[in-house]
Amino acid sequence: MPDPKSQLYRDLAVQLGALLEGESDPVANAANMAALVWRGLPHLNWAGFYFRQGAELVLGPFQGKPACVRIPLGQGVCGAAAAQGRSVVVPDVHDFPGHIACDPNSRSELVVPLVEDGAVLAVLDLDSPVLARFDEADRDGCEQLAALFVAHHRRSARADARDTDPESGCRLPLPRREDLDAEGRRAYDRLAAPNGGTLRGLHGPGGIQLHSPELSRRSRPVNQYLRYEAGLGGRVRELAILATAREHDAQFEWAAHEPAALAEGISPEIIDTIRCGGDIARLSEADAIVIALAREIFAARRVSPQTYAGALDQFGPRQLVDLVALMGNYASTAALLTAFAMRLDEGQPPPLPRLFFPGR
Repeated sequence: MPDPKSQLYRDLAVQLGALLEGESDPVANAANMAALVWRGLPHLNWAGFYFRQGAELVLGPFQGKPACVRIPLGQGVCGAAAAQGRSVVVPDVHDFPGHIACDPNSRSELVVPLVEDGAVLAVLDLDSPVLARFDEADRDGCEQLAALFVAHHRRSARADARDTDPESGCRLPLPRREDLDAEGRRAYDRLAAPNGGTLRGLHGPGGIQLHSPELSRRSRPVNQYLRYEAGLGGRVRELAILATAREHDAQFEWAAHEPAALAEGISPEIIDTIRCGGDIARLSEADAIVIALAREIFAARRVSPQTYAGALDQFGPRQLVDLVALMGNYASTAALLTAFAMRLDEGQPPPLPRLFFPGR
């Protein structure tokens, strides 16, 4: 005879799969999953999500009383589970060092991280007014639900490799030199040369653009000016490109430019702040304004008066126009890479974790 609790979780998994089917919005799916768990499991007084933003967790969809909005990684049960990347079962929350008491009626807690490619995206948090409410069967069952949620969104976001060319790594084949006119052949030779001035040569946006030789011819001088001749400097350039790539989830673009950012002296800590949508308040004003500008242009779709004033003060009118044009140029590149499903190199893990609630 099957264990009743194990059967309950199997039933919940079937119901969750049906709720997720055909829906790619993680907020909507998290809201439904929280409601499903809340109604499906007995003796709960809170069930919901915290989503990772950089070095903290931020409240997501939930059922129950109002809760703490932000929890630093490593603090409380949720922060500990996120920092360790493993589930935490707490029989008595009063015995857990640093427990954060959002609801004084909570006596026991289970927190399960949602992990993709080794990165913690979020945690599922369950509270109960009953001591020792959660056991290993609850841990296993909730881990299965969390894995189902992550796998569903991985499938929704994954590019279908079946319609990509194995040589080019995208939906278009590599351009054929013999099919190009004289100017196109010169562009082809520049891209194919090891020191041709591009990061990825024919494998990437340069090769895609060559399918429209006139576009390739006209866009190259603009790209050259914005990257190297506008006077922005390498640090600002790579900060702007990474911030733009992050806002467009442009894995290939990020992978190409992260080494360039490191070479320009941008620290791994700053790169991870951009990568994870983290808080930029602790960065230098010069770095933070570039990241804030990209986030507001592409995510908020409105630049605040404060951000605009700070950017104008730092760069002046001409360079600010050039900086925004540089971001727009790489947003256009991200669009090409997305439309033609440019894949990462074989065996390379995605450098950008999924951000369900990017920091703003």
